[in-house]
Amino acid sequence: MLLNRSYSLLQASLADLSRAKSSRFYSSTTSNWSSVIATAAEPKYFVPRAERGPDRSPYPRESGSNSRLIKIGRTCPTRELNYDQVAWEKHKSPYRRFRHVAGLFGSSPFRRLIFPELSLTASIAAGLAYYNEIIVGDPLMHLYADGSAMSGATTAIGLLAAFRLNASYGRYDEGRKFWGEINNAARDLGGNAMMWIEDPKEKERMLKFIKAFPVVTQWHLNEKGGHFQMKRRHEDFQEQKLANYVAELRDIYQDDNDPDFNHIVNTYSSGGHVPLTVSAGMRRIIGDNHAPERTIYNKEMDEQMRRLVACLGQCERVLRTPLPTCFTRHTSRLLFFWSNMLPFVLYPALGPIATIPGSVMVSYAIMGIADIGVQLEEPFNILPLRQYSEGIYDGINAIQKGYIDCGSK
Repeated sequence: MLLNRSYSLLQASLADLSRAKSSRFYSSTTSNWSSVIATAAEPKYFVPRAERGPDRSPYPRESGSNSRLIKIGRTCPTRELNYDQVAWEKHKSPYRRFRHVAGLFGSSPFRRLIFPELSLTASIAAGLAYYNEIIVGDPLMHLYADGSAMSGATTAIGLLAAFRLNASYGRYDEGRKFWGEINNAARDLGGNAMMWIEDPKEKERMLKFIKAFPVVTQWHLNEKGGHFQMKRRHEDFQEQKLANYVAELRDIYQDDNDPDFNHIVNTYSSGGHVPLTVSAGMRRIIGDNHAPERTIYNKEMDEQMRRLVACLGQCERVLRTPLPTCFTRHTSRLLFFWSNMLPFVLYPALGPIATIPGSVMVSYAIMGIADIGVQLEEPFNILPLRQYSEGIYDGINAIQKGYIDCGSK
């Protein structure tokens, strides 16, 4: 028993020494780190939680929609926020087809395809009609193609586009599952920290690290950190990246002099791997949680850390490995030749006037499927990562409050 007590005192002393060394290291470099935070510009896009309200939403939505982010420019894809019951009811409405058709010209695929793809197809159809009706005139001299050969090509093109969409959706689904696992692991780790980390200061540090992990991960996977209003062509793009990054972390730490906050920002500004830096900080806290009877608890917390790091690695795999680019290029070439041959095939059946809209609509039907597949291929440009991060933040706060409230009774 005396031996166990001596061992416990020794482990506690080692933990205090480790924290003291860490504090000295932080204090020796804090002045350099603070300068990065002090010189950060005013963020234009992130809305701190204390300033949010009905008139200041953290997610700029489309007019008439509570579940869809606003599109900045015609090339922006559709980005949906988390669905609630109201959104599901609208999604399943029996009038949805009328609503969808009415919004055709404002839809993301149509706006992206209208120029240059659909415009080129329409121009070819118009040029063909002008040549056949004005220049040639004689029906026997009209320029057109036999549709029997094109029907087989259309079937093959449709299958290729559908296959690509299915493969891209698989990546989208993977990305969503990985973030779901990050959410679950963060909640488990937050609960474990409240139960098993004895030092109140280290417990608070751990909870802030858990809140920071999804934020730095979203910035690691998406250059804009989910603030899609930012554009690379803007002169202050790099400044706003840092400004909004700092603002999101400041909303977690609430103290510009916090050593962990400064360390994370410095790692980001110097181009380091921030999610691994944050995970190392969490593991350092777990490792310093010394006591013979806590070894099994530390192993359990480290298991949650493994889940977080594994999900990070899986997200990086999806981000860095697209579908085979040879397949993408081959499909793109076939679609280009197919869509521009459509006017020649449809002309005998539709005539000079209907060939133009007919070619455009048939081309849009197939090319729209391929375009949606291209957008889904990069899931972290579609998924609402910021909303996932804020959900984890709220979940950790709820766990912390639940433990405090239950303990006070």
